[in-house]
Amino acid sequence: MFKIGQKVKVIDDDISGVVTRTKADCVYFNDEFGFEYEYNNSELIKDIEIDYDEFKDIEVKEITKAVFKTFRKSHRHPYVTREIDLHIENLTDDWKTMDNSEILQLQIDVARNEIERAMLENQIRLILIHGYGKGILRKELTELLYRYTNIEFYDASLKEYHGDAIEVKYL
Repeated sequence: MFKIGQKVKVIDDDISGVVTRTKADCVYFNDEFGFEYEYNNSELIKDIEIDYDEFKDIEVKEITKAVFKTFRKSHRHPYVTREIDLHIENLTDDWKTMDNSEILQLQIDVARNEIERAMLENQIRLILIHGYGKGILRKELTELLYRYTNIEFYDASLKEYHGDAIEVKYL
């Protein structure tokens, strides 16, 4: 699955590096300091750089009426909700040349970066539009969201998103 020279990240740890060798289900990689690590294939993901300039045209939707109460000082201002559409056609132009695992990995990486970006910007809500399909992306998103402790997440409004989105609320 992983090739020599490819950048990888550990899923449950803040460790990344470049693959030096593989053996059966084990992947060996060196971090930026030269330390070698050994992990199972299932514990690693591809490390790709995301160019945020590509996504700067994503529409930010302003809601004039509060949907829930908050204790933030900015409660008099309209709530800002960022919607992120994770359909692959919206993320990259060369998606037809990618295999399913690369597509899923790109979608998860974009979601992770947007979740953390919203935290840094003190966003109140985030909508992750995953679409309707076999449910693989939805399952991966819920597994990703369970790793964060300062958020709540649930299905977004059925009326507006038809069960194809997850709403993240920052506490």
